[in-house]
Amino acid sequence: MNSGNTLVALVSAGLTGGLAGFVLCRFVRWLLDEIEADEGGQDSHANKLGKQELGKSAPHYCSMTVVGCCLVAVGIVWWEVICQGLLPHNVGGPSATSPALFVRAWGHLIFFWFLAAAAWVDIRYRVIPDIITTPGVVCGLIALAIFPEVLLPVPAIKERSFAAATLTADFLVAWGPLSLSKAVDSSVLHLLTTVVLFVLWWVICTSRWTTENKDISKRVVQRVNQCVSEPRNVVFVLGIAILCIVNWFGGVRLAAIESGMIGLAVSAGIVWFTRAGASVALGREAMGMGDVTLMAMVGVWLGWQPAVVIFFLATFIGLIHGLFQLVMHRENELPFGPSLCLAAVLVTLFWQPVWDWASVLFDDVVQLGTVLGLVVVLTAVTLSLWRWLRGKMQSV
Repeated sequence: MNSGNTLVALVSAGLTGGLAGFVLCRFVRWLLDEIEADEGGQDSHANKLGKQELGKSAPHYCSMTVVGCCLVAVGIVWWEVICQGLLPHNVGGPSATSPALFVRAWGHLIFFWFLAAAAWVDIRYRVIPDIITTPGVVCGLIALAIFPEVLLPVPAIKERSFAAATLTADFLVAWGPLSLSKAVDSSVLHLLTTVVLFVLWWVICTSRWTTENKDISKRVVQRVNQCVSEPRNVVFVLGIAILCIVNWFGGVRLAAIESGMIGLAVSAGIVWFTRAGASVALGREAMGMGDVTLMAMVGVWLGWQPAVVIFFLATFIGLIHGLFQLVMHRENELPFGPSLCLAAVLVTLFWQPVWDWASVLFDDVVQLGTVLGLVVVLTAVTLSLWRWLRGKMQSV
């Protein structure tokens, strides 16, 4: 890439990042006001902190958010497009082309926007609303359906009949590198797999956004209008439509969508089972459903393999963050959402060394199952340790 194109790419990234930061600030301020109104204006510590920081100092924080997002966007384009930091060193291939680099960088910018919104709200009010994670899942499906180049790159050995095998930069899908995976053609089995996983997510991880009118005498027309106006139903129809259309065409887009849906199921399942084990360890609910829906969103965008590493890393980040909060602010709550978001960003930006280390774990099914089991157990043990430390600190 010449200097002129580099300058245009960085300036465009900066402008887009600034706009994303402005939208993020306004969206989060509106969402925090809605959460505070739902809580009845209770004068909790989080409420007071939110009012102080996003009330009187709102312009200051909005400016900081805009500048921060601008710098992040420029950094993403510089790292992923110009430095090609996500690619294997000196390896070309389908995922190393200029269009793929730009598509992946812009996709990660959108993905990071949702992560920033989720972390911001979770830090303030210890909740991750569906209004963040549900659109994040839908946007991930749309991105994979239109631009499958957003998939993370991995090295793969390409066999050649006329010469020795060569190393190429391929896309990571559910079964490994795309070129080494089985062909994904349009079929009823693929459609059923993706639709069933989507419906399970829709039933378990989403809830109504509008207040349900329980008046039995309501006319049929009013019921139809309410059904159409309920965003959750729109999400269901849109998701099923995307899956059906992509299955019709097949190819790399179907492989990308299938990878995203399997990533959604595996990611949400890991957090769900860990949530159950951690709740037993703490003697109360350890994680909210927001952590499950957040991890489902991460799985859609990145796939199940990165999600496993992200969850493993987030456990230790969460413990360090919790100890810091306990020592510095005497806070006994441990928000897990920000740790998941930070781990997702780190794994995404430093994907190549992460994959070099973790790819061995995914070659053996038994070894992988052992690792997943250890992740769940270690999380429960970590939270038990956290409970013990919290009790010691509170008794001092």
